[in-house]
Amino acid sequence: MKEYESLDSLFTETTSEFSNSEFKTSAPTPDDGYDYKNVKFDELASLVGRLAQTMVDKYGIEKGDKVAIVGRPHPKWAAAFFAAQRVGAVVVPIAYNFTSEEIRRVLHESESKLAIVQSDKHSVVSEKFNSLSYLENLVVYGGEEEGFKSWDSFLSREEFTDRPPQDPDEVAVLMYTSGTTGHGKGVMLTHKNLLVNVHDIAETLEVTPDDCMVSILPWDHIYGLTTTLLVPLAFGASMVYTVDYRNLPSVLMDNEGTILLGVPKLLNALYEETLEKIKSTWWTRWLYKLSPSLLKSKVKSKLAGDQFRFITSGGAPLNPETAKGLKALGIGVMEGYGLTETSPVLTFTRDPFTDKEGSVGLPLPSVDIKLRETDDKEINEVLVKGPNVMKGYYKNEEKTREVLEEDGWFHTGDSGWLDEDGGLHLNGRTKNVIVLESGNNVYPEEVEHELGRISFIEEVMVKEGRRNGRAVVSAVIYPDYEALEEKGIEEEGYIKTFLWEKIKSESKSLAPYMRIKSKKDIEIIEEPFEKTPTQKVKRYLYKEREEEEEVNSG
Repeated sequence: MKEYESLDSLFTETTSEFSNSEFKTSAPTPDDGYDYKNVKFDELASLVGRLAQTMVDKYGIEKGDKVAIVGRPHPKWAAAFFAAQRVGAVVVPIAYNFTSEEIRRVLHESESKLAIVQSDKHSVVSEKFNSLSYLENLVVYGGEEEGFKSWDSFLSREEFTDRPPQDPDEVAVLMYTSGTTGHGKGVMLTHKNLLVNVHDIAETLEVTPDDCMVSILPWDHIYGLTTTLLVPLAFGASMVYTVDYRNLPSVLMDNEGTILLGVPKLLNALYEETLEKIKSTWWTRWLYKLSPSLLKSKVKSKLAGDQFRFITSGGAPLNPETAKGLKALGIGVMEGYGLTETSPVLTFTRDPFTDKEGSVGLPLPSVDIKLRETDDKEINEVLVKGPNVMKGYYKNEEKTREVLEEDGWFHTGDSGWLDEDGGLHLNGRTKNVIVLESGNNVYPEEVEHELGRISFIEEVMVKEGRRNGRAVVSAVIYPDYEALEEKGIEEEGYIKTFLWEKIKSESKSLAPYMRIKSKKDIEIIEEPFEKTPTQKVKRYLYKEREEEEEVNSG
């Protein structure tokens, strides 16, 4: 990949080079009703030019202005993104699943001047429109909405050609973090940040124009934006976005997908579903028991097709047993690690079949990693440095100084260690560590891995509890109610007792100090956890709830 000065120069040159290639397709669900369309690179380039001219002529967008986008991956989302880049604006992707108040907060804090919104989200944005002093125009795509300008009614017939000069160190994207520990911060990512990461990822994954990258990742999250929009675009590869998780095998085979980009929850579900199918007939059960490798070709052809290369996993830690199990069945896995502040990818495993499970891989070519002791001498924080590290938090110099040192080292907030090959292993977030009376440190993420493997537990969040003034390991559990009902277990008290017995008998692989010691330390909830786009639990919501309950009870 050659060096580019800006995202616009990347877009312009690659769409010209691969003009007749298919840029993107989408795989709709039967009841979706969304405006899906296959688009070639030259069609997308023309759309970007016309939309850029419209932004300047009709909406007065100038270099440095903020343009917000709310919607799922779609050619028009991509067109809005690159049109804003063409005129020198800063793109503010806003999570599709945000509440109206969260969207209002991001629009206000980012000082967005124009919002381009998918039609089925227009009401969420429009109800806050009049309360936003910076927002001047709201444009809807994907359908007509009364009182708001639709995409087709305003698009210019002319293409924008008067490109402003752009510096690689200028901010290209203002990406708000998902916020697992509180309200997200606006992360300023420059053209250089993103372009360097695109180059490193593509080089590591060996992406070519022959690849078709299938993804469930939204572009309003940095993992999705970089890996499933910018990377395939840079190399003329095609990309398929789907929300139809249950029919992934058919999506992969129908589109000749070569790489599946996902998160641990998806990989866990694929592995469990594959095992269920294997166990459904006596002869596949027998072959699997004899050696899983005997089923490799059959599983791969049924699950993804012979052209398939591997699955990538990121956004959260992957259970090592899932990775090991998929590899044994012929499905390669490449695990990575990163953060919004690092554009995002920092590490990737290098071989989809032979790399050791549990490691999130080696640093990308442009990334340096070191460990530093925290105040607690037993905890080493992961620090990183490289041209992919953010410029800073938007209008928040204090928070920027807390995480970004003057010499460029960024504090990830993650605890980890390096193996003899330089592979990074993560323990968990330093701020989530439970420090017990014994002096032992418990990382909730490690306990969650084990408890999450127990049947009848759908989701689990491990946290610090208090009993008799002492810190203890506790868990909030969302059970698999459907499975429990099939077993005839429906009464709330019985559910808790049943799960407690399962936890006691099936957590013996954990060190004794890491185990939950009492049924009193388990809480059962009726609804799934609120999560970020990469399926991380928003822990802060439960901490706020506990603090509120404590105040009310006091």
